[in-house]
Amino acid sequence: MRLYSFTRLFPALLLLFSVTSFAQKVDLDRFYFEVSYLTLPREFVEPTDRTYGVRVNVAPSVVRLMPPIDVYNQIQLSGFRKVENRPTVGITINFNAVRFEKSETKTRTEERKDRDGKVIETITYYSNELTYSASGGYQITGPRDNTKSEQRQEDKKQTEVASNRFLQNANLQSGYTGKQIDSGTFPSTMTQRTKEFRNLADLNRYANENKESIMIELLAGYVQNGINTANQSLNRWYGYVPYAGRDFLWILDSKSHPEYPVQQEAIKAIKELGKQMSATESLDRLEQNLQPVMAYFQDLKTKFPGSDKREQKMRYSAFYNLANLYYLLDRPDLAVQEANGLIKNGYDTKDGERFVEQADQLKKDLAKHKLETRHMAL
Repeated sequence: MRLYSFTRLFPALLLLFSVTSFAQKVDLDRFYFEVSYLTLPREFVEPTDRTYGVRVNVAPSVVRLMPPIDVYNQIQLSGFRKVENRPTVGITINFNAVRFEKSETKTRTEERKDRDGKVIETITYYSNELTYSASGGYQITGPRDNTKSEQRQEDKKQTEVASNRFLQNANLQSGYTGKQIDSGTFPSTMTQRTKEFRNLADLNRYANENKESIMIELLAGYVQNGINTANQSLNRWYGYVPYAGRDFLWILDSKSHPEYPVQQEAIKAIKELGKQMSATESLDRLEQNLQPVMAYFQDLKTKFPGSDKREQKMRYSAFYNLANLYYLLDRPDLAVQEANGLIKNGYDTKDGERFVEQADQLKKDLAKHKLETRHMAL
């Protein structure tokens, strides 16, 4: 009788063990939320000195499409004020003449086949490839922290000028004051392909009737790409540019795990609260609102203390999420603290090392720009 009872009880125990093991399964998945902050530039300028000036030189062939004032208005340095006189940062834009170089006829053949694969028709398509040439570029001047090598060269130059009797009273400045920070050239060769025609007569008629509009379209793209290139470089060096994107946390995706419902609430809260993050507003309210969910992740680190890989993964998610949230809240010291815990935890230590590197760099950048946060009014 006892043997019979145990025989019936054993499968039930086995089933219970299997269900318990399955319930503790730990699958982590990426859950994304919105983030926003200011990207910090390479160079620091005191807030009271954040002014910039724009000079535009446009050839007559470009003026009819893009007047200089339109180019001028599109050059923007985020966080700086545009002025006409004595700017701290200057940029000069040049769009020189655009010239027609050549036109080549291109062909493309296409075969039509019947159901048996036999070629029943060969069609030739014709198009023109038009080539234009242009020259242009930009130059950026402004203040810059010298490297040790650059400082030695600058000191040597100043010494040479000071010791030269003919240069002591000379004005050696031209254009904007400051150092040349960056320069670049816009593409010198541009090509445009017309649409295809089945005979040359139609192609030639189309080319003659639309030659002007084709050139205008090509020129518009050339000028706009040049403006975009100059703006990107200018803001990379000096601009405080708002960034909006997405980041992610590692959240439990095993529905049978007892932590699953709480984790779902946590990520829903973070997704909702993340919408409050603005590059140009203080983080104080957001940081306060995030305290309960961050306290939950803190508790997870001690709630699963075992050496089992599943518990290690739970701790990994807690350390990772806290390190990332502290980094996004501009708390680099706390981010490093959580990243070191992530490394000691042993599960995917590279993430911890990456957070340490990113947080250290953020701390240096904030110090360089005399800031406590990447979130501020411009």
